[in-house]
Amino acid sequence: MDTPNGFSSLKTADLNNMARALVQRLRADFACGVPKSSVSESVYSTAWVSMVPNPSKSEGHWLFPQAFDFILEKQLDDGGWSMLEVSAGDPSWDVGGILSTMAALLALLIRKSSNNGVPDDIEERITRGDAALRRMLSSWDATSSDDVGFEVLVPAHLEMLEKHNLCYSFPARAHLMSLHEQRLRRDQPDSLYGKRLSTLPHCLEGMIGKIDFDRVAHHKVHGGMLCAPASTAAYLMNTSTWDKEAEAYLHNSMTQFGAVEVYPTNIFEITWALKALIETFPIDAIMSPEMNEILDFLENNLHAQKGITGMSPSVLDESDDTGSSIYILNRLGRHVHPDGMINRYESSDNFRCFVVETNPSSSANANVLKALLHVPDRTKYLSQIIKAATYIADCGWRGDTSDKWSMTPHYVMMLVSQSLMMLLREWEQGHLPGLPTELITERILPVLFSTAVDTLQGQNEDGSWGFQSRETTAYAILCLSAVGPLPICDCLRTQMKHSIEEGRSFLLRQINDWSKPDFVWRSKAPYGVGISAEANTLAAMKTSAFDHKLGNAIHDLCAIAKPSLSTVEGITHLPLFAGMPDWLVRACIVEGYLHLPIYDEVRGATCIHAAREKRHINAIPFTLVGSARAKGAFIAPAANNAFMVFSALLYDFDHYMEDIIAGFGDEEVQEVEQYMHELLAEPWTGSMKDPVAKQDGLTSRLDDVRAAILRFASWTLGHYKVTPSSRYDRANLQMELKTYFLVQIRSIHESRDLTRSRKPPCTPYLPPQSYHNWVHTITGQSSGTPVAYAFFTCLINPRSDGRDCIPSAQAKYLSHDLINHMAVQIRIENDIGSIARDRKENTLNSADFPEFGPVGEADEDLRGKMAQLRHLGDYEIECSKMVMAKLSELKLDKRVLQGMKAFRNSVDLYGQMYGMKDFSPELEKRAT
Repeated sequence: MDTPNGFSSLKTADLNNMARALVQRLRADFACGVPKSSVSESVYSTAWVSMVPNPSKSEGHWLFPQAFDFILEKQLDDGGWSMLEVSAGDPSWDVGGILSTMAALLALLIRKSSNNGVPDDIEERITRGDAALRRMLSSWDATSSDDVGFEVLVPAHLEMLEKHNLCYSFPARAHLMSLHEQRLRRDQPDSLYGKRLSTLPHCLEGMIGKIDFDRVAHHKVHGGMLCAPASTAAYLMNTSTWDKEAEAYLHNSMTQFGAVEVYPTNIFEITWALKALIETFPIDAIMSPEMNEILDFLENNLHAQKGITGMSPSVLDESDDTGSSIYILNRLGRHVHPDGMINRYESSDNFRCFVVETNPSSSANANVLKALLHVPDRTKYLSQIIKAATYIADCGWRGDTSDKWSMTPHYVMMLVSQSLMMLLREWEQGHLPGLPTELITERILPVLFSTAVDTLQGQNEDGSWGFQSRETTAYAILCLSAVGPLPICDCLRTQMKHSIEEGRSFLLRQINDWSKPDFVWRSKAPYGVGISAEANTLAAMKTSAFDHKLGNAIHDLCAIAKPSLSTVEGITHLPLFAGMPDWLVRACIVEGYLHLPIYDEVRGATCIHAAREKRHINAIPFTLVGSARAKGAFIAPAANNAFMVFSALLYDFDHYMEDIIAGFGDEEVQEVEQYMHELLAEPWTGSMKDPVAKQDGLTSRLDDVRAAILRFASWTLGHYKVTPSSRYDRANLQMELKTYFLVQIRSIHESRDLTRSRKPPCTPYLPPQSYHNWVHTITGQSSGTPVAYAFFTCLINPRSDGRDCIPSAQAKYLSHDLINHMAVQIRIENDIGSIARDRKENTLNSADFPEFGPVGEADEDLRGKMAQLRHLGDYEIECSKMVMAKLSELKLDKRVLQGMKAFRNSVDLYGQMYGMKDFSPELEKRAT
């Protein structure tokens, strides 16, 4: 074992013994008889179980009196309930905290009205719980929720609480009720009377008052309603005939203290534990008679259900547990074909988790991909392999690390890394001859590298990841171990080893808690799975990072992405990167250059104007990646790439105006200006024809210009992230683009006026407005900062429902003020760096305004003006900092706020670059 320093007390033999002991427990607890559970207790489920009356009143009024004691014990100091042990004002509160508090409040109210077993302080508890729930609901963003059945359960609990005179009004209520109506139109309650597949049996507590519970008993499996104690409790409370099978199920779902969140989950617990072990431990170290019995159990279960399974035998099947079972069996020599899985879950562009579902899952597709890559005749399933891999890579490209079941993004990041690295190994060995190379170079490599850097940057000072979570830390270590062998990760390898060592040190300090549930999973409320936490922790301690080297084929693909440092070597020493570790600087360079293939492809297709010096264009990827990474902001690779392209197009267009259009006569310039007005006068539809398409095949230079402008506008306004944006965001982008175009024309007129003033007899140039007005209106727009920000907000909008990226009028006002200050800052810093060039080219510069004194050519005159401009630039920086602080106080989506900070960093970086030297090439000489 490649054991880090400090682990001499935990030898390879110790880990192997612990893994074998875990396999023995898996067999004893989950593969025979009535399955046990390592799932944690849940406030939500326990609250519902506590409400079940005892059919035998002589033995007490309540069937599970200990469940109510559990609820009393788990009430937090601020009045709410959650197994996460956070306050109701904490941003980590989610639907699980809201539902747990609702259910616990309901249990208290029912207990109060029963006059049986009522604690003395129940009124005070209800008052505190009510206040906590109101705080939670007031700050809840229902649009970002994707928790199991929340659109059914939260409205149902609101209705039940209202019957006890607790009524709630909150900002998200209207949107929530809209989702509720949509869900019940799709899954009508009376559909429960038939055998149609649905997840509604998991949420029967949300159907009270809407269905006849005597007609839904056929949904029971092992006595329970779709592995949900809360749903089963609601069924038992509302059926007219006492159901002893359901009662027995609830007894089995109870620990000594409370009810678990989901039960039974024996297939899930077996497969999630075994996946971790077989990927890190030598097979002969964990194979045993008990392991063979477990494999028999998994194989027989798949055979009985025709190649599919759920989290327990005979419950609602899904591709997650099916794929995991097939993967384990084939990995350990039991040849199982995947046809049942493919026939059941394959869709047009991914594999569904459930046959009936709203949102697909990248983790489910990763488990399907693992399964397909380990069947004996994998080439037979090449199209399915490509489909799953493409979907996973596209999710990573979009930065989507959310999951149906896991609360930690590191779970998804681990699965994505493991499955895609398995894919690369199979491709390299010649087993996947039809795998597109572009999928590897343009998606998989950037996603894997970005995932590695995100993981490294996400580590806490104590070596852990997440909220000091053992299981999350294990996932992060396994992710780094999986990606480590990639050649493009050479620049990260030392840091990876250090991070893994620090993570293992954290885990070793928690060794006595390895088998305790870690709350990283979610159903209706957060829960933990002890056996999964223990197995993944053992795997993280055992994994031998970087031992599995890759061959020449992958090295050749990665070699095209290895950059020369010459383009950006000067930039890395600028103040923005002060204190940034060397490994992260080099990682930003590699990450930026991984974007170049698609970056160059899109720029080539748009073809506004050839860059005069490609080194400036090639520096853009590093500057944008580095601006985000320097301050720890996360920007999805897709958003980064699109913004890189847009920034390059702005650079191209700016020089196109200088090189081509500035050479036109006044009448031609006026025609170009008129075309810009007409092109963007009405809301963009993308239907305007390219003016180049003439019947005679000939074009004038004005036609070429119109075509270039159209291509730029079409790419920008027709981008796939712009078209589904809100009406406001689209209109704002179009307005800013039009203003940017017209200001470019205005700059040409200003330069001509300046040129005329410098011809004999020379007269002082008198601008038509004050410097303050000029720099805050016309010239601020010419920097491209406002239009770039408008495009950027469309890229980083986390909402997919057509709502504004920045929601409130106050936030919009402040963000526009922020951009105004940044636009002025960048113009001032640009002018400081280009005074000499602008004088040579007769381009209007800030220093030409009379506020800075008469025009002079002496060095001391220029130095004085530059000093004055620096003071103004510093003022604008301070203003933008103040506005950014105000924005941070508002309740903006964390991802949007991170995006704003990354954008501001990029502006600061370009200002620093202009201060370093004029980064724009001198205007090429034009023929007279």
